[in-house]
Amino acid sequence: MSQERYIRLGEKGIYFFTAVYEISALFVATIRSLGSIWFYRRQLIEQLYSFSVKTLPITSVIAVFVGLGATVQGVYQTTSLLPRYVVINTIFKSSIIELCPIILSLVLAGKLGASLAAEIGSMKISEQVEALETMSLDPVGFLVMPRVVAGLIMLPIMTIFANFLAMFSSFFVSCVISDWTTTQEFVDGMKMGYKNFEMVFGNVLKPVAFGVLIALVGSYFGLKTTGGARGVGDSSTKAVVVSAVAIVIIDYYFGKLLL
Repeated sequence: MSQERYIRLGEKGIYFFTAVYEISALFVATIRSLGSIWFYRRQLIEQLYSFSVKTLPITSVIAVFVGLGATVQGVYQTTSLLPRYVVINTIFKSSIIELCPIILSLVLAGKLGASLAAEIGSMKISEQVEALETMSLDPVGFLVMPRVVAGLIMLPIMTIFANFLAMFSSFFVSCVISDWTTTQEFVDGMKMGYKNFEMVFGNVLKPVAFGVLIALVGSYFGLKTTGGARGVGDSSTKAVVVSAVAIVIIDYYFGKLLL
């Protein structure tokens, strides 16, 4: 029994490193196909729309309640010895650097990652991917590259939009609804210890990495789909789980290395 367990463990280890290698190879192939981006401009425009307009409602809801939730926790932790602008500064930096980027990316990994894996997986089992090769079209350039570029471009834009909404909702509940603090204190808290790199880190660097990861992992598991409709469901589940775990791990190492 223990021998069978070791065999299964070894198989899982081999599968893990094989998947890492294949995803890396797919990323390299995607970079090489960037030279034909104008040829696949129609697919790119479609994916830009999917990564932006179609995700706008859920992005807005997440951003508003991230700001509200962070503000409620900040108000709860406030004491008479702690200036309110310090609490506001904590809310501002935690939302911009950590909360909005990672929560938004995790939710979009569930929405976009599953959608990408299901779409490409359906094409795979219906042999449409092979048909692309028959028509002398590169499957990576046609399917993967536009999605990766769309994730790279649009996720930072959506994160900036989400951060703006989060801060606006925080300001609204702090200064207008509850009268917990004044507008001047809120502005002073945002200015306290302000660093341009923190804004770039939370609004650009993280979202770029997360956007590329979501698109790449979703496309990879879509291309690896086998076994009909059940295989499409399995690929979608794997894409969401792997993307979510990788986002959390990358978020930790980004913070450790760059902050």
